[in-house]
Formats: sequence, C-alpha cells, structure tokens
Amino acid sequence: MCKLNIKQCVCFLINRLKKQYRLWDAFFRSKATATLEWEVAEMEHLFALMTAGFWIGVPAVPLPITLKLLPEMEEELLLLLERVELAHAPLSQLFSTLDVG
Repeated sequence: MCKLNIKQCVCFLINRLKKQYRLWDAFFRSKATATLEWEVAEMEHLFALMTAGFWIGVPAVPLPITLKLLPEMEEELLLLLERVELAHAPLSQLFSTLDVG
C-alpha cells in the first residue's frame, strides 16, 4: 500500500479517519436543527389531533381537559382557520396576497 514504515501508515490512516469524522460531524450538526424543528411540528400536530380529534371522529380526551388545553392550541387553530379559508377560494386568496390588479 505505502512504502512508508508502519507507524507512518497508521498515522496517515488515523488522520484520514479524523478528517472523515469531522466531515460527518459537520453534516449531521447542520441537519440537527431542521430535524428537531420537524419533530416539534409533528408533535404539535399530534397534540392538536389528540385535543381536537373529536371534530373528525378520532377518540379524544374528555372535553373539560380539551378546554383547559385550548389556549396552548392557539397557533394550530389559526393554521386550521387559514387552511379552511384557503380551501374555499384558493385563487382569490392567492391574487389578494399577490395584489394583482
């Protein structure tokens, strides 16, 4: 493989492995935040489904508990209302957003 002595070959391999490890470490660190944000969003969706699932027929927690948790769902409810509004007239919503004459 190499015409160097054994110690130099081992040092060369160790340095290559360290370099490869640093590359993988940088790659996974860059993906960590996006992955965590995705997981948090999915947990929020599951939370909304658990607390308001009775609207679509999913067995849910008792209503008093749901009402106590309702303030925690403000963001999800705003998203729900926005999607309902877009479902009725998506093109008019798009044109009003883009301010097309």
